[in-house]
Amino acid sequence: MLSVEEARQRMLNTIPVLPSEKRRILACTGHVLAEPLHAAENIPPFDNSAMDGFAVRAADTKGATQETPSVLSVVETIAAGYAPTKQVTTGQASRIMTGAMMPDGADAVVMQEVTQQAADKVKIFESVEETENVRFTGESVKQGQRVIENGKYLRPPEISMLAALNCANISVHRRPTVAIVSTGDELTPLGEPLEPGKIRDSNRYGLYAQVEEAGGIPIDMGIAPDDEAETERIFRTALAKADALVTSGGVSVGEHDVVKTVLAKLGEINFWRVAMKPGKPQAYGIADGKPIFGLPGNPVSSLVVFELFVRPALLKMAGHTELFRPTFKATLAEAITNRDGRVNYMRAILKVSAGEITAQTTGPQGSGILHSLVLANGLITIPTSTTLQAGAEVDAQFLF
Repeated sequence: MLSVEEARQRMLNTIPVLPSEKRRILACTGHVLAEPLHAAENIPPFDNSAMDGFAVRAADTKGATQETPSVLSVVETIAAGYAPTKQVTTGQASRIMTGAMMPDGADAVVMQEVTQQAADKVKIFESVEETENVRFTGESVKQGQRVIENGKYLRPPEISMLAALNCANISVHRRPTVAIVSTGDELTPLGEPLEPGKIRDSNRYGLYAQVEEAGGIPIDMGIAPDDEAETERIFRTALAKADALVTSGGVSVGEHDVVKTVLAKLGEINFWRVAMKPGKPQAYGIADGKPIFGLPGNPVSSLVVFELFVRPALLKMAGHTELFRPTFKATLAEAITNRDGRVNYMRAILKVSAGEITAQTTGPQGSGILHSLVLANGLITIPTSTTLQAGAEVDAQFLF
């Protein structure tokens, strides 16, 4: 069996990055930038006031106090969006609004709260230094500056910056479309009565949500029966519609587990067993240049394998360079024994208190106990064949 690290690296080495496409700025949130962006102009494009007040020569306010204010002549009012028409000379000031262009001659702004205006005169009760309360040309971004690197995930701040850079259309990587198929005769769709021996098809819905959370576009392909020909037909249809295929169930060693057989017919199987718990039986392969992930049927195994393998693969396809969730050390709140020869990814409640993170498991950890994941907000990694006492440190990561 491959270790998690070996299997994941082998997988990622074969994952393609999807081509870029031009999109309108308002359709780019959640995408990854495919080209570096440079500023064609300064931001701000001119020196401007950082607040409402009076544009002055700082030297004219020297020594101003409440008892002995400086008294200056007001030559004009400058609103945001309009250019000043007069120069400020010795003994003069211009009334100015936040964001308005600084007039020639002025080198500072006195905030309105420490002034008193009467007609064309203003009393100033506090002195200012040169450049005080002034925002300068190119202070945020200089013309020609490389502002956003390719590979950057576009959040609302980046979208706002794109608008400031006058970028109406930009190149971003496509988000992957992902076909999702549940497999097995035992599965019952939602809304239908459960017959003896049947179970609800829960995995497909959890995987659908995980694809969305990872930034992919899920395509629900329904349930494939334990029939090789029909499963092959559904898989081929799914691959024709999507950039990747995710299946759950049918990758173990049972005689009705047909997924591996079908996947082998469609393309090349890279691996099918990984030294991890839950999630040892899984399949990964490539067909027509598209990745296929055969996940286990047990609900916890399916969701955990997606988290550790499929999620980073989808992120890479979408152009991300940071593929994994941050890991950190957490202190165990209980003793834990892992007698297995596989690394155990246990579901845990991670709590942060006084700068320390503690981890408490969510109870029974069977791969069919979906509630153990509902209660969890993270995973902790327990090495093979080991006993850890309460107070020991383990690797941990937050989920979802």
